Amino acid sequence: MDLTRASVEELIVLIQASRPDALINCAGRTSGTSEQLWEINTTFVDNLIQALRVAGPTPLVHLGSAAEYGVQPEGVPITESAKPEPVSNYGRSKLAATRKIIAATNDGDIAATVLRVFNPIGLRAPADSLARRAIDQLILAQKHRRRSISLGSLNSSRDFVAATDVANVVLQTTKLVEHDPVINVGSGHALSCRTLVDMLADAAGFTGEIIETSDGSERSTDVHWQQADVSLLARNYNWVPNTPIAQVAKELWSAADV
Repeated sequence: MDLTRASVEELIVLIQASRPDALINCAGRTSGTSEQLWEINTTFVDNLIQALRVAGPTPLVHLGSAAEYGVQPEGVPITESAKPEPVSNYGRSKLAATRKIIAATNDGDIAATVLRVFNPIGLRAPADSLARRAIDQLILAQKHRRRSISLGSLNSSRDFVAATDVANVVLQTTKLVEHDPVINVGSGHALSCRTLVDMLADAAGFTGEIIETSDGSERSTDVHWQQADVSLLARNYNWVPNTPIAQVAKELWSAADV
């Protein structure tokens, strides 16, 4: 089903026919025009909410984004109560969806939880992600025997979390969607983008120079530091991330098409 074109009626039929124990919405775009971002990140979510109102009490776990927080005070872990200040079209489209879900949940129309995922890293990462771009550069350097790779600015720090850890949280929260409307999902640690690339380079056995340019991701270029406060996950769901990012970096390189 093409979710950007699916009608509310088609979604109702799909939900009623499949009778899922829970719905997990991972659909979305991280790049594109404002219209493209809004189409799948917001409009589809609105249609899904309308379908769930009719189809019955199916729990919904929706993957939100740390981009919804935007710029927050540096050095202070971001709690779920922080005022969202998105600085990109991506962040704004994701925040609009979150607000629609919270409103519908507060009205008692649906049962849902939004997981605000920080920076997931794992296999099959999007082409525009830092890890994927770094791996592509490392593959080219190895193939052509280059002594340097070039990436955008690596000065910012992010809360990188293993995609497998995110998946575990998603599965846990499908049965507890009425407990918390928004939950941060991250490692609880800020890691510089430079350190992440160094980890990938180490995994690849690359000892050359890593050159930074002024280019950066449109959805996060104005956000210099982010770290999730994951105490809510630990307190209410007895969960802590357990996959070191260095391990993920090794797994990414091992799976690369070198």
